[in-house]
Amino acid sequence: MATASSGVFQNLAPLETQRIFTPLGIRFWDFAQDRTVEDGLAAYAVSPVPGLDPIPATRTASGIYAFQGLPGLREVEYPPSNSNSLTSPPRAVPFVIFAYDLLDRYLPQAFTLELPLPYRGIFLSNEVTSPPGAAARAYLFSAPTRAVPSGCAAIRAQLWDKAANAPVKFAALQVSIAGNRWTGISDQNGAVAVLFPYPPLDQLSLGSPPGSGQGNIYNTTWPVSVQIQSQPSHLKFPLGVMTNLPVSWMATPSLKSVLNDQGSATIWNTEAGPPAVTFSATLPYGAELVLRTGAIVTEKFSGSLLITPAP
Repeated sequence: MATASSGVFQNLAPLETQRIFTPLGIRFWDFAQDRTVEDGLAAYAVSPVPGLDPIPATRTASGIYAFQGLPGLREVEYPPSNSNSLTSPPRAVPFVIFAYDLLDRYLPQAFTLELPLPYRGIFLSNEVTSPPGAAARAYLFSAPTRAVPSGCAAIRAQLWDKAANAPVKFAALQVSIAGNRWTGISDQNGAVAVLFPYPPLDQLSLGSPPGSGQGNIYNTTWPVSVQIQSQPSHLKFPLGVMTNLPVSWMATPSLKSVLNDQGSATIWNTEAGPPAVTFSATLPYGAELVLRTGAIVTEKFSGSLLITPAP
């Protein structure tokens, strides 16, 4: 038998519901250590429409940087409550994502994308081919100011344009070692640091029990092959035409143009040459490797690796 109170509840209409969809979430990834970067970052979505302020991302509890309130995407963010699928704007809306590290561990990064994404889930960047088998991620690359993490090797260089007598900025320096390839990007001053885990030490498997016959591991070395992609004329600056942004944002090239669009530079092993597209060196265990051209020690070229960028 129904009571008076149950009759009252039967007449109540459900409260209005509102679904909110997040059109963009990015998981930033440390290229050197192959792990997520969950703190210390600031990320913004910049609309090409003049006069609009950049939209900051909010870091979620899981370390994903989420963007909401993006211009032109209200219908996507607030779909009709009676719809089972997201409504789409009449056209894709372009944005430039700019991220920088508040702790100076990583270089600033800019890349362009169109929203809404053609799939649900976390944004994936253009795939970087190393380390082998890595999925596409929004990679961050080590700044020269970054402290070397425990267990990591460090290869450094000061890249210098031999003909222009100037530092080479935004070059991609690729290191091949023990079957893997690692990448670093030079900063505004031409300084670059490539950080990566040391290759496995064969000595640790020697002897019985394993490790008892390893000897002095600090005598271990690995041959290193270096190539450099540098072609300033092919760099693209997606925020370069904006007028309401910090200069450092406007002067940051797109990551895609740095990694994919530049041709091969030639490297001067000695100042007299001839230059070659590959530079060879030896990495010792437990010590940083600094790449230099010959034994040059002058006021202008002390400790520099001389290169000639692609025309």
